[in-house]
Amino acid sequence: MRYKKLLLTLCLAATFAMPAAALAEFHGPGGHGGPVPMMMFLRHANLTADQQTRVHKIIQGNFAQARPLIKQLHTIHDQIADKLMGTGAVSAADIAPLQKQAAQIHQQLAQQMLTTALQIRGVLTAEQLAKAADLHTKLKSLRTQMEALTGDDGPPPMMAPAPSE
Repeated sequence: MRYKKLLLTLCLAATFAMPAAALAEFHGPGGHGGPVPMMMFLRHANLTADQQTRVHKIIQGNFAQARPLIKQLHTIHDQIADKLMGTGAVSAADIAPLQKQAAQIHQQLAQQMLTTALQIRGVLTAEQLAKAADLHTKLKSLRTQMEALTGDDGPPPMMAPAPSE
């Protein structure tokens, strides 16, 4: 159970720490991935007890490295929010240095996620990798079908401009 809680914590922290662009970069073209599908692939791979232990150690070690970066990112986000919600004047130039710092941290986190994924991948057998690849292909197909059904060609309705009268 502790293993699942640690995985969930890692997934949530990484999800909130990475922008969509970094997730897309991490998962290649199509990019609808993120750490949660990675954990789904692991669950689907039916890890042995030894593999679970090894994966747990990999995740623990990499999360320990990511934790300070995530805290830095939260601090930067708070600073941006303070500027935007303050009563004084604020311009893009006031926020640009903070955005640059956040982008650098996002890049570091994306690199750590990639490193973690490669280390975990190294634990899997060829059969487990084939199962994960099959699941990935099926999920991609489902995503394509969903996009075709919903028409993914514009902003969500709540984000569309209001009709003028």
